[in-house]
Amino acid sequence: MQQSKQKCDGLQQHLSSVERELENKRRLQKQAASSQSATEVRLNRALEEAEKYKLELSKLKQNNKMHIEAAKMLSFTEEEFMKALEWGNS
Repeated sequence: MQQSKQKCDGLQQHLSSVERELENKRRLQKQAASSQSATEVRLNRALEEAEKYKLELSKLKQNNKMHIEAAKMLSFTEEEFMKALEWGNS
């Protein structure tokens, strides 16, 4: 009888220990899930911002190309104007 009681007490202590360990693991899992969720939110925000900058860069590139073309046309027109002035003076 005494031996059974000791065995029962030992098993109850072991059960309590396992329950505490389980609770700790659940808490750690919950913290990890929360941390992962926060990381995913930050990554999504960074991705959205990168896409925004990519679009802005594309617009700037297109705008810059138009300015270069306009500058070339202006230069060409200026050269022709100068030639016309020189032709008129001769």
